[in-house]
Amino acid sequence: MNYAQQLWQTLSHSLNPYCAFCSEQRLPNYPLCEHCHADLPWLLPEQNVPLPGCINSLSAFAYQPPISNLLLSIKFGKNLREIATLGELTATGIFAQLTTSPEAILPVPLHTARLHKRGFNQALELARPLAKQLNIPLLNHAITRSKFTLPQTELDSSQRQRNIHAAFQLQSPLTYQHIAIFDDVITTGSTARELASLLIAQGIEQVDVWSCARAVLRQKHELTPQIDYH
Repeated sequence: MNYAQQLWQTLSHSLNPYCAFCSEQRLPNYPLCEHCHADLPWLLPEQNVPLPGCINSLSAFAYQPPISNLLLSIKFGKNLREIATLGELTATGIFAQLTTSPEAILPVPLHTARLHKRGFNQALELARPLAKQLNIPLLNHAITRSKFTLPQTELDSSQRQRNIHAAFQLQSPLTYQHIAIFDDVITTGSTARELASLLIAQGIEQVDVWSCARAVLRQKHELTPQIDYH
């Protein structure tokens, strides 16, 4: 988060006493009022099941309104205030279930062409409050996305895995033993698994996958189709 974003977040907290979702008084040092906080689709602990391959997974929300609406607004509207708000809410949901802190957070990187078009990496921006509160680094440049992939929503599960295969490249050695990959939304988990495989191949002993939102489980091992930004 650059200086302008930090300043905006600080001013919005100090000068705006109202909930980010409604006109009610917000909770102290928190962007929402009590009622809006309670109405959010917080993901239940039993829904944070490991991804296929037994990768630990932790998400703050089910991918449902208003969280899904906020993510779309961030993607298309580039609303800095909404990024900051959703980042804080994500940190609240993750911390409520966190038992072991990683040594670093790796936001899922965007391909440079997509990054230039969008202007920012939403996974990176949403992960900033988590890294700040845990006092651990964000690995923003350690891995790049070297392969420009097709939108995952156009593909079935097996096609998604092939689409994302070998999409990432290590740019600098990693000396950590426990890293959390962070994405905005987890659907099938193909992107996260590909990144996790790369990290494990580099000798990382524990890899977790965190996200703002996750597609709600419809049946055991089955995810409802949702938007995948990568």
